[in-house]
Amino acid sequence: MNNRTVVMPLQCEDFRPYLIEAIVNWCEGRGQTPYMLVEIDDACSVPRHLANPDNTMVFCVSEEAVNQFVIDDDAITFQARFGESISNIYIPINRVAAVYPKEDTNLVTYFPVTKTPSSASRSKDAPPDMPVFTKV
Repeated sequence: MNNRTVVMPLQCEDFRPYLIEAIVNWCEGRGQTPYMLVEIDDACSVPRHLANPDNTMVFCVSEEAVNQFVIDDDAITFQARFGESISNIYIPINRVAAVYPKEDTNLVTYFPVTKTPSSASRSKDAPPDMPVFTKV
């Protein structure tokens, strides 16, 4: 492997999901374990008590580790087990900071992390915000 820099059009919003999916598939095709580093913000639905002090989380996203793994233009969703509980994970695509094989961290692919627009802060399946009334 040579030490050349590859420049990808990451400023194109619709390119990033395809690249992330390709890297995950490439890792699994080589028999390696795909990991994904995420910078957590309010738009992410993750078990926050497991986040690192710098508001990051690393997820193993191999076929054996997650269920219902879906990457679309806006987000990555899947189910993951943490101890005895299963969590539904929602990560806006712009919060993925890196994807890499666990076995070779020299192959880390970094992505620019941007602020999540407020319109993307909820999953498409999440119920809309309802006003809450309190009896006085």
